[in-house]
Amino acid sequence: MNHPPPATAPPGHLASPYVPAPRTGELHDWSGRRYLVGRPARELAGTARAVPLARAVAAVAAVGGLQFGYGAAVPLLVAAHGWSPAAALLPFALWALVQGGSAWPIARLRERGLLTPARAIVAGAPLCAAALAAPGLTAQLGWMLAAYGLAGGLGAGLVYHSSVHVVAAWYPERPASHAAWAGAGFALGAVPLTAGLVLAEAAHLAAAPWLGAALACVVAAAGIGLRTPPAHWWPPETDPRAWALRRRNQPVAAFDHSPAQAWRSGALPGLHAVVALAGAAALVDVAVLPLLLFRGGLPAWAIAAAMGVLVASSGLGRAAAGRWGERMGRRRILVAALTAGGAAQFGLAAAALTGSWALLLLMAVPAGVGGGCCYPLTRTLAHDFFGSRDSAEIPGLVYSAKALGGLLGVGGAAALISLVPQTGPALCLGAAGLAGLGAAAVAARLRRPVPIRTLPV
Repeated sequence: MNHPPPATAPPGHLASPYVPAPRTGELHDWSGRRYLVGRPARELAGTARAVPLARAVAAVAAVGGLQFGYGAAVPLLVAAHGWSPAAALLPFALWALVQGGSAWPIARLRERGLLTPARAIVAGAPLCAAALAAPGLTAQLGWMLAAYGLAGGLGAGLVYHSSVHVVAAWYPERPASHAAWAGAGFALGAVPLTAGLVLAEAAHLAAAPWLGAALACVVAAAGIGLRTPPAHWWPPETDPRAWALRRRNQPVAAFDHSPAQAWRSGALPGLHAVVALAGAAALVDVAVLPLLLFRGGLPAWAIAAAMGVLVASSGLGRAAAGRWGERMGRRRILVAALTAGGAAQFGLAAAALTGSWALLLLMAVPAGVGGGCCYPLTRTLAHDFFGSRDSAEIPGLVYSAKALGGLLGVGGAAALISLVPQTGPALCLGAAGLAGLGAAAVAARLRRPVPIRTLPV
């Protein structure tokens, strides 16, 4: 097949206006990347592409409570089953390890055509339901580890990673803003459950199996028949060659790196460190903060409000990260969000120790934003640094560092609370603050791999 020559920028310009009616078929941009233009979303999926976006967001919104609601359930588990707080955190540590670590294997299976997003989401539905039902069905820690940690972690990984891929695949010309909404739904959907668990009593755990059944129905309905476009697909409304030449804060990678090339460049290990440290800080917040606040004697309504604000800020921060990162530079926004989030951890600890609910609500906002912004911004930075527009393997590798964050954050919190039960939760928040600030320091030093071919001027 004869391909048209790659589009080039006019002398003295790095931006080119979008062309409303591009040529159809297989096109190539200035770097040689392929784009299949011509088949609209309605022809491929039978609906506008906003429909698969909404279904993917509904799926992640349904399972988000498995992450953001667990910490609010820890006091209930301690009261209902007689577990120590440290023991009650172990299923969540295992959940974070499996959910984060499954990102790369799931991406590999999807790239090889062995696991479609629709099948992954449907398969994840009963696993997530089993995790949500487990606290009301068993008082044995071993069964809780298997049901919540292993099954729930794998189920949440199947649903989350596949849903994010679906959104990014249908909106390749807006990968930052639209893919971020899938992550935002993951947090925003968990707000009612998180706040409700704070206000619940131990006897209310008997309703967990019914909630699990409802979750399975929502996730399965969202996943059945969910379609994705073919590889290299591009919407016919936008010329991909003009899109590739658009003005942006940072130049795009001139070629697609393999995972091995990305690792050897040094930038991928840096992104790993950012996700691990920032993820540890964010997971400590959702796991330990409710326990610390209950011990501090704050009223239940204030704790519910604080956790609701924390989780909602995480979701809204994810949604805003794509837009502001595109305008002001992703690395700059990432450093600012991580710095504010890390500093806010010390404010949360001070609010809990002094019983100031006003300070608690105030600090919950930057803490939530800092933890939430990390994932969409590191995902899009991976595309900026390494290319791979049509591959999810490198973003999957970046996200997989959350598994280490779960071990450091939740596992470390369980160990610290076991050693010093009284002061452990407050010390955990202090350690989370240091981890958040460390992530900001690493993010400030991130640089794209060299050499990079740039556009002619």
